[in-house]
Amino acid sequence: MTELPELVGICLCERVSQDIFRNDAVTLVNVHNSFSSTSFPSMIPIIYAFAQLRGLPEAFTYQFSVLGPEGEVIASSAPGQVDPLPTTESLHRILSAFPGLILPAPGSYKVILKINEKLVGVLPLMVELVSAG
Repeated sequence: MTELPELVGICLCERVSQDIFRNDAVTLVNVHNSFSSTSFPSMIPIIYAFAQLRGLPEAFTYQFSVLGPEGEVIASSAPGQVDPLPTTESLHRILSAFPGLILPAPGSYKVILKINEKLVGVLPLMVELVSAG
């Protein structure tokens, strides 16, 4: 398979809730595009990577990874398998958890998403050192 789905967006958040009565309704809580800490290494107790994709009515695999400032892999999610949807206009929602994510130093990090082992998206993540007072 050479075709890849179109990435609609990637978000990092602290919690994801799905409505039990409407499975198309998802709430992302505390969406992040940066983190700050008074010391490093710093641990984030849990953070979720969430993405929406469209354009591929076939099954595929996905994996999120967090890359450090030098491009090194800090953490990777377990690979996930997505079942096909009926049309190319349908949206896939994918989610992975990063429990106990350790950020070793301040800098410019990236959250990447691979579909069928091919890079389809990057979310920049700034990590900053702040004073304790």
